[in-house]
Amino acid sequence: MKYENIKELLATICQYNTVRITQTFTKENADWITVICIPNTSTLELTFNQTQEVRQFNSVEEAAKLIESQINSTVNA
Repeated sequence: MKYENIKELLATICQYNTVRITQTFTKENADWITVICIPNTSTLELTFNQTQEVRQFNSVEEAAKLIESQINSTVNA
C-alpha cells in the first residue's frame, strides 16, 4: 500500500474522531498493525499485533510513514 493512501486513511480516521473506527493493516495474510484515533483527539494509536506494542502519534504523516515501512518491508520488523 502506498504512503499517500495510508495517509489519506489515517486522516479520515482522525476526521471522524467522535466515533470508533478501527483500521487494520495486514502483511503476509496476518493482521499487522491496528489503528484507532483516540476519541475527541487527533492522536492515532497504533497497536503492533505481533508484539502488542502500542505507540501514539500526533502526526498523520509520521504514523503513515511507519505503517508504510512496516507493511511494505520484506523482512518482519
